[in-house]
Amino acid sequence: MSPNRRGNLADEVADHIRDAILTGRLRPGTRIDQDAIAKDMGVSRLPVREALIALDQEGLIRTLPRRGAYVERVRREDIADHYQLFGTVAGLAAARAVARLDDEGLARIEAVHEAMGQSGSPQEQERLNFEFHRIINTACGSRRISSLLKMLTRSLPMHYFEFVPEWPEQALHQHADIIEAFRRRDPAGAQRAMEQHLFASARHAVAALERLDFCQDAPPNP
Repeated sequence: MSPNRRGNLADEVADHIRDAILTGRLRPGTRIDQDAIAKDMGVSRLPVREALIALDQEGLIRTLPRRGAYVERVRREDIADHYQLFGTVAGLAAARAVARLDDEGLARIEAVHEAMGQSGSPQEQERLNFEFHRIINTACGSRRISSLLKMLTRSLPMHYFEFVPEWPEQALHQHADIIEAFRRRDPAGAQRAMEQHLFASARHAVAALERLDFCQDAPPNP
């Protein structure tokens, strides 16, 4: 098996474990059963170990020598800090994208925004929200910024749109502010609107995790 294939498998396993943690299926303090994950996903233990190394670096698990890997506690402050970083980098991407996103690109984010407003499906709203940000982030033209955004996005709580009913309406208002800055060709305004949008998202993420009892105290790791 090539190193590239091994890396892809490790990413898939990391996505699987990360989603289980951030949706509350794996609770803080829970020991990660590497053999069970390998069996469920039809992989060897190697990509599971590689995935756990990555998740340890993200702060989602803690690996204890000779004891195994355990789901780490995620504090409200951790989520707020993560979104602060995410918003800062995404704001820079938006500022760069203003000069690079042509009229056709602007029409695309407007169409995605309109479709998101008309959709009544949380899953479709999530997909369209992702597409809205993807278009802008791609337009920034910086591989370094795109790489940072990808890394930061991986550890964000997902699917909170399902648990926070007010999220879609508020996101739409914030997206409208971002679009307006792009229409004005205002880099500083786009940066500010994007930062404010993602800083506000931190509150929704915390609310979603609290509704899953994820931010509650967990029993100490062994």
